[in-house]
Amino acid sequence: MPGVAAHYGRVRGVLDQITAALESMGLDPATGVDPAVLAPADEFHLGGHEATMALTASLGIDIDSAVLDVGCGLGGPAREMARTYRCHVTGIDLSPEFVYAAEGLSLMTGMERSTSFEVGDVTVLDRTDRAFDAATMIHVGMNVPDKPGLFGAIAAALRPGGRFGIYDIMRTAGTDTDLAFPLPFASDENDSHLATSDEYVAALEGAGISIVHVIERSDLVGRVIRRAADGPRTALNLGLVMGPEFPAMFSNLRAAVEGGFVQPIEIVAEK
Repeated sequence: MPGVAAHYGRVRGVLDQITAALESMGLDPATGVDPAVLAPADEFHLGGHEATMALTASLGIDIDSAVLDVGCGLGGPAREMARTYRCHVTGIDLSPEFVYAAEGLSLMTGMERSTSFEVGDVTVLDRTDRAFDAATMIHVGMNVPDKPGLFGAIAAALRPGGRFGIYDIMRTAGTDTDLAFPLPFASDENDSHLATSDEYVAALEGAGISIVHVIERSDLVGRVIRRAADGPRTALNLGLVMGPEFPAMFSNLRAAVEGGFVQPIEIVAEK
């Protein structure tokens, strides 16, 4: 997926930029940083930390769990899962830049032992040993055209009874409006592979994974956006990750959500 890799690899030195932003806030990364401080930059999805916690609450994760985070980005959700549930999380992402930053941020927050990260293509995931008790995929499916193949690979990585939590932007059923680009997940329509929640459900069931629930999360996202708009600004923001086009990307996505063309949807399924 070269176009996807280029889209997410537009900014170089992400870890250095986050480090500089932290220092400008009076923090010393060398002496350790609270993982919660990083949320404006490393919880790279609609609803941020609150959406991560809502998704993972239904996955049955505990201290003995081994969790796979597919498309882990900078590792924010992985660190939050590891911190909240005291489990170990393995993150995989297509972007070497993101994986390098994820490793550095885990070291900075003292979470290098409870998280690990690797570069890999989620569509050819090699986890046939079914080593994981749970898996997550947050704002990733929009870039993957072959969802049945992807879900089959993730199913193969799960132990029997393992749960798979998805939180993606999905096309609203019955709409076919052309979206404005760029978007946070795609520079143009060639790398956008939106699907409806019904199509996700069919692909999951085809991979032998049973649906536990499907929840539309626009209320949660709206609440978080309003709270962020009213709150203080910090030097940490997604512009450090996605570059100067991010305001336009977010504006286009917000218009698509508010117009009812796409929805933030949570799906939890079980193998």
